[in-house]
Amino acid sequence: MHDQSFFNQNHNFMKTHILFLFLIFASTQLSAQWFYGGGVKYNANNEFKAIAVNAKIGTDISSNFDLDLDAAYYIASTAKWAFDANLHYRLLQIGDVFRLSPLAGINFTKASRIYNSILLGVSMKVIDDNYTYYLEPKWILNEDQISISIGVLF
Repeated sequence: MHDQSFFNQNHNFMKTHILFLFLIFASTQLSAQWFYGGGVKYNANNEFKAIAVNAKIGTDISSNFDLDLDAAYYIASTAKWAFDANLHYRLLQIGDVFRLSPLAGINFTKASRIYNSILLGVSMKVIDDNYTYYLEPKWILNEDQISISIGVLF
């Protein structure tokens, strides 16, 4: 049986963090450049190797930093969903074509329970006139997960 008090504590913990993330997004400048898009994500965790449909929304919060939120829905897996909130530092930009950004953030993954952890990774973006293509490998520390996202931003 599930311990109801554990569920309530975990549920309240999640609500607090999601509210915090919403406030971060809401407090960014109205003139900030927003981006959105989607793709696929692969999670190589030993408990639930899984492929997901991934959505992403983000904004630049300064000339050197981006903030984004990923939501993933896992297909045919014991993992159900995942949310990542990431802060990117624009380390290297080659013209208007390529950007390399180390990132750090927090991950929530729902499988047999809700996992939450700090994550580290890198974002590689190829930019053209209409779209931005991204590849983001991430290491989710506490549960020793590796996830790889690939997709398109508008």
